[in-house]
Parts: sequence; structure tokens; C-alpha cells
Amino acid sequence: MDLIRTTAALLAALALTASANQAPASLSCPASVGITVPEVAGWKSQASSELYLNSATPISGPPDRRGDLANYTRKQMKDGWSETYDLDRPFPDGKWLECGYGTHNEVTLSRPLPEPSKACTFFYRKGAKAGQRSIKIECR
Repeated sequence: MDLIRTTAALLAALALTASANQAPASLSCPASVGITVPEVAGWKSQASSELYLNSATPISGPPDRRGDLANYTRKQMKDGWSETYDLDRPFPDGKWLECGYGTHNEVTLSRPLPEPSKACTFFYRKGAKAGQRSIKIECR
């Protein structure tokens, strides 16, 4: 019985060490999304631009739940800033990544975050285009 307990404790310690040493998962949002304008009777439509990436954030559950997370740590950096979210708690409806496009996040894309994500850091910088942000995402 002691051998079983010792083996179980050793395996648990190895698992913790492996997860602590695990490289961060690098995620990314598409840099832009195209705009499709529906036909309106009597009007000619034209979409002359794309909407550029403005924000990225983890959310609680799928996007229709609007589970915005307000608890994060923000750090100012030389060429931008970072926001770190602690995700080491239960999320009954899952953890999702939401990418916002346009100045006011007029369009969003969302997908589940990889499990187990215990924390995610979002590194923001100005993008190449006016109104665009470059966002690097690392989750552990």
C-alpha cells in the first residue's frame, strides 16, 4: 500500500513539474476581417476597407453569454502594454478567446481556449494600419 501511495505521489509531483515547465501556448487572432454589406433596395453598397483587430480577451463561456472578465493585471511597457488574466478557477461553460474588430469591436470572433489554460497574457502594440493593434497572446 505504501508503494502505491509513494508511486501516486511521485506521479503527481512529475505532472505538476511538467505543467509548470510547459511552454506557453501561443494563440493569435486574425489581423483583420472583411466587411460584407447586404444589398438594400434602391442603394448601391460598397465596402472599401476591412475591420482591423482592436482587442482580444478571454471570456467566460460562449460569446452569446457575454461573460466578460473584469479581473486582470495591466502593465505598461515601452512600446505598448500587457493584460494578464488569472483563469485558474472553474468555468462551467468553458473558457473562450474573443477577438474584437473595428474601433468599437463592431465584429467579434470567438473560439474556446485550449485546456488547461490557467492564465493568459495579452501583449498589445500599435498595428501597421491606422486603428489596428498587434496582439500577441500567451496562455499557460
